[in-house]
Amino acid sequence: MTRARRARNAARRRQRGAFAVEAALALPILIGVGLLGADMQRIHTERIRLESTAGVMAATLAAQRELTQGGLDELAKVAMQGHENDQLMYLLSVRVDGSVAWGLARGGAEGLCEAPATGGRYSGTLPDDSRRGDDTAAPSMIVVRACRGTGNVSLFSGLVLPDMLQTDTLFPASNAAITLDEPLQAESDGSGLAQTDSQS
Repeated sequence: MTRARRARNAARRRQRGAFAVEAALALPILIGVGLLGADMQRIHTERIRLESTAGVMAATLAAQRELTQGGLDELAKVAMQGHENDQLMYLLSVRVDGSVAWGLARGGAEGLCEAPATGGRYSGTLPDDSRRGDDTAAPSMIVVRACRGTGNVSLFSGLVLPDMLQTDTLFPASNAAITLDEPLQAESDGSGLAQTDSQS
C-alpha cells in the first residue's frame, strides 16, 4: 500500500470519527427538540379540549327554554369528556345590563378558578355593552368559564405549565329567559353568583 493511499484511508477514518462525534453530540439536541414539540402539542390539545368544553356548554344552554338538574348534569358530564375531577365550570345567564339571572357551577375541582360574577353582577365585558337598551340586542348571554387543573398533565421537556388553564365563552341566548327547575333554582339562589330580590 502506498503512502498516499494510507494517508487517504487515515483521513477517511478521521472523517468518520468526526461524524460519529457530531452525531453523538447532536442526538440529545434532537431528542430535546422532539420532546419540546410533543409537549407543546399536548398543551395545545388541552387548551382546545377546554375551549371545546366551554363552547359546547354555552351553545347548548343558549338554545334552551328550560333546564333540569338531571339534564344539566348529563350535559356537563359529556362536555367535560371524562375530566370532571380536574375541571370547574361556571355557568351564567347574564342580562344585557350585566346582572346575573342565574348562576351554577359544575365539575369536581371546587375553587380552582375565580367566579366571573360577584354579588349578582357579571365582572366581564358583554359584547352587547354598546347597545344596552337597544331592542335589537340579545335578550341575555350565556357565559361559561371553564377551568382545568394541570397537575396530572405530564410534560417531558421541562416546560413549565401554569397551575390552571382557563377560558371564557359567551353565546347569545335564543330566549328572553331560561327557566330552571326547582333544584337548579335553589342551587342558583345559594351560589352567590345570581342577583337576588334584595339586589334588584
